[in-house]
Amino acid sequence: MNLEGKKIALAVTGSIAAYKAADICSALTKSGAEVRVLMTPEAKAFIAPLTLQTLSRNPVAQDMWALPEKWQPEHIEIATWADLFLVAPATANIIACFAVGLAPDIVSATYLATRAPALIAPAMNCNMLEHPATQANLEILRSRGNKIVEPANGRLACGTEGKGCLASVETIVETVKNILV
Repeated sequence: MNLEGKKIALAVTGSIAAYKAADICSALTKSGAEVRVLMTPEAKAFIAPLTLQTLSRNPVAQDMWALPEKWQPEHIEIATWADLFLVAPATANIIACFAVGLAPDIVSATYLATRAPALIAPAMNCNMLEHPATQANLEILRSRGNKIVEPANGRLACGTEGKGCLASVETIVETVKNILV
């Protein structure tokens, strides 16, 4: 299956797994998708926007308050453009923002503005993932029709073993294809 002609907004948040967004972006573009990347300020601590701009061949949306190059605010333009809103990795913070409707950054504002299906790939410490608040927020998102790519088990950045690793690039891309094709 290829993604020729599909438009994917790839949102990257502040997880150590943010470096894997480069491989996700590359795999999506190689499958024929047009990818527009959005980043939270925290994501930029883990991966440079230039990397994702080069791989996507598009500017990276980073600042909701930057003057738009066109008349339409960037988060609205991307929200209406996208066929799919993919968040990989998704932190507990962004999941909570989505669940309660907060929009403090370009990723959460675009999420609220889009009518495209959302695919969320959590990545965090296993205790954070298992916390009742995070689980309740994920359930809220599921109940609203969002798809969740379950995190994998493995060795986490904090040194513990458990569920919380970002799902494999292959799993994420296959899930994208299942939604869009």
